[in-house]
Amino acid sequence: MARLGYEIVARNVRLAGAEIDLVARDGDAIVFVEVRSRSHRRHGGPLETIGAVKRLRIARAAAAFLARAGASARPARFDVLGVDWRGEEPVVSVVRGAFESPT
Repeated sequence: MARLGYEIVARNVRLAGAEIDLVARDGDAIVFVEVRSRSHRRHGGPLETIGAVKRLRIARAAAAFLARAGASARPARFDVLGVDWRGEEPVVSVVRGAFESPT
C-alpha cells in the first residue's frame, strides 16, 4: 500500500457492526479500503462483489471511525483493493473512489 502512496493508519477495524479492512491516509484524505481476493471470476471481479448492504455497513463503520477520531470534517473516500490469484503471480488492482457513502 505504501507503494501506492497510502499510509496505513489501522487494520481490521470493527465498529458499528462492520469491519473495515484498512484505514489509510492518502494526502489529506482518510481512505477506507475494502480488500477483496478472487481466484476465479464466477461471481465477478472484486468491485462487483461489494453489494449495497456491504457498502452501507462499511459507510456506517467509517462514520463511526471518523467521529471517534475527531476527523469527521476531513475528506474521506472508499477504495477497493482487489487481488486476483488466477495466475502464477497475484495481480493487485486498486479502484480509488470505488463507491460513495450511501448515508
